[in-house]
Amino acid sequence: MDLSVNYNIAKTRDEAFALAKSEITPEYVAKFNVKADISYDEAKGIMEAKGKGFTLTLDFDDSKCEVSLKLSFLLRALKGKILGKIENKLQKHV
Repeated sequence: MDLSVNYNIAKTRDEAFALAKSEITPEYVAKFNVKADISYDEAKGIMEAKGKGFTLTLDFDDSKCEVSLKLSFLLRALKGKILGKIENKLQKHV
C-alpha cells in the first residue's frame, strides 16, 4: 500500500466505490494521454487500472481507500506526483 485516504463524503464501502467508479473512467484516464484497462470488482470493493508500465489498485474498505501503485522503472520518478493527484481526486469525490 502506497497511500490511504479516509472517506470525506461516503459513509460506506459500497457508496465510496460507486462514487469512485463514476469518477475514474477510461475517459478520465485518457485525459492524461494514457491508455488503461480498468476493471471493477464491486463484490470485493477493488478497482484496478492497468496500462503500459503501471498498475493502479484501489481497495475500498469500511472507512478508507487503500491505494497501491506499481510503476515501471522509467515512471518511478513520477510516483509522488501521481499519488498526489490520486489522493486529491479521492479526497474531493469520496
